[in-house]
Amino acid sequence: MRSGLEGELLRVLRDGGPQTKNQLATALGVPRTTLTASLRCMAAAGHVEDGPVAASSGGRRSVTVRIAGGRRLLVVSLGEDTARVAVLDGHLTISAGVSIDLQDRDPDAEWLADTVRRAARRLLGPEAPSAVGIAVADRGTDLEVTLAERLAEACPGAPVAVLPSVRAMALGEMRSGGTTGVDDFVAVRLGGSVTTAAVVGGHLGLGANGRSGEIGHLRVEEFGPACGCGLTGCLDSFISASALVTQATSLVGRGRSPALAAVLDHAGALDLRDLVTAGRAGDPVVGQVGRDLGQRLGRVVAGMVAQSNPRRVVVGGPVAAMGSLFLGDLRATVYRVAPHALAEGLEITLSDPDGRADLIGSASAAMTAWIGQDFSTSGGELPMAMVRSPR
Repeated sequence: MRSGLEGELLRVLRDGGPQTKNQLATALGVPRTTLTASLRCMAAAGHVEDGPVAASSGGRRSVTVRIAGGRRLLVVSLGEDTARVAVLDGHLTISAGVSIDLQDRDPDAEWLADTVRRAARRLLGPEAPSAVGIAVADRGTDLEVTLAERLAEACPGAPVAVLPSVRAMALGEMRSGGTTGVDDFVAVRLGGSVTTAAVVGGHLGLGANGRSGEIGHLRVEEFGPACGCGLTGCLDSFISASALVTQATSLVGRGRSPALAAVLDHAGALDLRDLVTAGRAGDPVVGQVGRDLGQRLGRVVAGMVAQSNPRRVVVGGPVAAMGSLFLGDLRATVYRVAPHALAEGLEITLSDPDGRADLIGSASAAMTAWIGQDFSTSGGELPMAMVRSPR
């Protein structure tokens, strides 16, 4: 294991991009001679290399330092109906990726692991990644554990970081999304379940046993719809993807949407993609479902705003594709219900629609795992339970 300075140097380069030696020495608080010695060792080990020439500040232009191109990160974002596999460099730039459609399929763990491994081999070629990151939405522990084990076997020496999709989304937003430069925000993911992640003072909160943010089974109405957990009135029973589809199907059955009725007659069932398509076409049923979603979620988010006083709330996940249908009601409800002093100036936005933040956040976690394994620093982002060290 190498020095903590070298690990911190990689973290600064990951978060800030290529920088000059003077910039790095200032950021790390070390003399330039000390930095130069470390850079020489790291370049010889293949960790860093010369980057682009920096913009002139009136004198001689300096060559920057960047993380070496050979230090690549393999990430997998396992969503409700799509698995995305991508390769990123040490500065968290996506260089290649593929999507695996899981809709209308109930993949077993071994099939998914083999499919992901084949995709990874195509993307990586003969080179092994420095680390692997896996973001998991809500597909069950068998898939998660098997995928992590198989990728650890396929990528010997590379640590595997596993984290919930909402935390990957939060890290991705913090590194390169709409919340870049914002140290206090809340990420909300709407999918198979409703989950959240809070970033406070630039640090991702994890909770006492690493399970913070699992609000889907927060009981919001005593006599609400039945939930898969066995209770009634949970938040998931109102605004998870399956709950929204159930609500829309019920309204279609009352003759409220001829367009969705035709889809239902043809396919036998509706899914979230049908709702998104119909909503963009102005369907009244989806419009009502979206307004109800925004108002109910808004009351919950208002409580979160009162508790943590974020500067921004960012909403992502598959249901966020309905964004324009619920965003206005979400904002109006939060601004009305949350304490005025805390809601004033609060921004409520959508994450990128293609899930790019999940991939970047997974890569950030993977790089933190690599730094923690090979250098004497952890970056303060991942508990050891989230990192599967290679055997």
